[in-house]
Amino acid sequence: MGLWVVLQREARSGKFEMFKPQVPKRFKDKHDVHPVTKKHLKKLVYKSVRCETKIPMSKLSQDILGDMWYWYVDPKTGEAVIMGKGRSESGNLVPKELIRIFDEVCFINFSVKDLEVLAEHYCIYTDEWTKLLASKYDKVIKFCLDYKKKMEAKDQAL
Repeated sequence: MGLWVVLQREARSGKFEMFKPQVPKRFKDKHDVHPVTKKHLKKLVYKSVRCETKIPMSKLSQDILGDMWYWYVDPKTGEAVIMGKGRSESGNLVPKELIRIFDEVCFINFSVKDLEVLAEHYCIYTDEWTKLLASKYDKVIKFCLDYKKKMEAKDQAL
């Protein structure tokens, strides 16, 4: 709703601060002539679009999931929380948080070994909402694993 209000306000005022429309430059084409009117055609040239060519990704250390115990989806934030094995002061095994992942795209940064460990372990969920989120994370993990294995096979073939 907020975006619509901003667009209406800028359209009413005529001062486009956030959303500046692109105005093309007009050029007469010296070679193309309209077949009926015999006038030169006009071309509209727009500026090239500035966009991201590479997705900015945070770097993760590789092969960190060797001591992974289980993972779950945090019901409050929707993040995938990967838990590892830790030792308490008394020497008992206790879960310790290794990493939290909010966006599924971050799984691209994991190594093949880490993705295989994640694919082996099933998610622990408590309700239908976290089950739905866990299935989404599972699909992305399997996709990334298949993609990385295919890329490794291509590299070895070359």
